[in-house]
Amino acid sequence: MNSHGLRRHPYAVIDLEALRHNYRHLKKTAGHNRLIAVVKADAYGHGAVEVARVLDDADAFAVAAVGEALALREAGIEQKILVLGGFTTAVELQTCIGLSIDPVIHHQFHLDALRSGGDLNDLDIWLKIDSGMGRLGFNVEVTHGVLDFLHDLDTLGSIRLMTHLANADDMTSPATEAQLARIRALELDGYEWGIANSAGILGWPNAHHAWARAGIALYGADPLSDRRDAQRELRPVMTMKSVVLAVNAHARGDLIGYGNTYCCPQDMSVAVVATGYADGYPRHKIDTAQVEVGGVLCDVVGRVSMDMITVDVSAVPDVGVGDAVTLFGGTPAVTELADCSETIAYEILCNVGAHVRREYIR
Repeated sequence: MNSHGLRRHPYAVIDLEALRHNYRHLKKTAGHNRLIAVVKADAYGHGAVEVARVLDDADAFAVAAVGEALALREAGIEQKILVLGGFTTAVELQTCIGLSIDPVIHHQFHLDALRSGGDLNDLDIWLKIDSGMGRLGFNVEVTHGVLDFLHDLDTLGSIRLMTHLANADDMTSPATEAQLARIRALELDGYEWGIANSAGILGWPNAHHAWARAGIALYGADPLSDRRDAQRELRPVMTMKSVVLAVNAHARGDLIGYGNTYCCPQDMSVAVVATGYADGYPRHKIDTAQVEVGGVLCDVVGRVSMDMITVDVSAVPDVGVGDAVTLFGGTPAVTELADCSETIAYEILCNVGAHVRREYIR
């Protein structure tokens, strides 16, 4: 976490009981499958070590890079850890071998490194198949050949398979079923597969195969584009808060903020709130963004600045300097702020978590 976040007004409250609830809910929804808690990008801004320690019953964790896995091991995390991006050097491969970290194998480079890596010490690996994401993974056509190669490595441990769903958030898209059909056509049901991501867990029961990976849903954000059912059970883990710096009376026609983009349509009371894009609050905003002040949802007006936003508090009596403001959490939800900013909850949580101080509640 950047040190300046300790000295600024905005802060993020991390509800660890909500985190535990979400893991249990997703584990139940995944059925008999084991559930991997994805804690890459510092647990989507929530704090990877803190999250991993709280989820002491998690079946496994997943990160993006070997360095992230190393930090978890150094913090005493003993569960299985997957590195979704795989290793990038021979040294990183040796780190995986030495610390029992499971790399994802998705490129010829990995096969060459495993062949020349010496004693692999029963290293468990995950072979990634590109079934339609077009990003990492071996083409389905070469899967059997790659498996033959891996089975010839005498000191390799367990081999598991995985793929990544590209459109699982859209329940109307045929792409997910097409990906699942490509996997079924491989006839490799004898292996443990990891297919379902958050949206796959909640929306695609056919994607449940031995292992599932919970990312954004673990932190309480509904991954399904229609927001249909998941939000009823998922609890927001991060609530971002700040304080009022000033309350100003503005007359009809007054202009507010950089570029004078907001013109007051009537006499109104406007609060200046201590947060901005320096704290990860999204600068790109359309006019439906809101924050909560005194139990009332209030519109954000004018441009988002580095350290301040301006909020119409005309409907809230007796707002004063130092009053608390909820920027997102339960109400408004992070998904609502993401929609208003034409982005996704993932980006907001990661950006906020990297800039503001965190307060953990149990």
